[in-house]
Amino acid sequence: MKIRPEILDHWPEVRERLPADFDLEATARLRGAFTRVREIKNAETLLRLALAYGGLGMSLHETCAWAEVGGIARLSDPSLLERLCKAAPWLGDIVAALIAEQAKAPAGRFAGYRLRVLDGTSICHPGADRTTWRLHVGYDLATAQVDQLELTDIHGGENLQRLTYAPGDIVLADRYYARPR
Repeated sequence: MKIRPEILDHWPEVRERLPADFDLEATARLRGAFTRVREIKNAETLLRLALAYGGLGMSLHETCAWAEVGGIARLSDPSLLERLCKAAPWLGDIVAALIAEQAKAPAGRFAGYRLRVLDGTSICHPGADRTTWRLHVGYDLATAQVDQLELTDIHGGENLQRLTYAPGDIVLADRYYARPR
């Protein structure tokens, strides 16, 4: 196991990128992600643990060791897993707030048209021998921002009906999207 201490230094940068009007504590309590103070002292710590586990690809054990070494939290693997499972709707709210923030950017480059790229990627559960989930992403080229996300199980195939469009959208998608019913 390799614990990377350098990632401890990047939290202020990550925190700055969150929407200024998004209250981590209030939304975490509202969504049931953070109900009591024990091993995890606040919602910000819960988000740091979620990003370490999900974003850095650490195992539960590595994440718990990383948190303890960094003085962030001291908890067991099952405790962390339980907290992260309860945090899923709240984490989705954070992603939605980030996408909404990005959508505010002006897009004047393409004179009334929005150029978008659509794609899906397969995600495998650790130890799985095939796709467990599929992440479908809409990307706005003018703003250089993700404008839509959807996570499905293995049965959620790539198709053009999966994402939403507006008049004036020009869409670039790979061949897997060209399969009409």
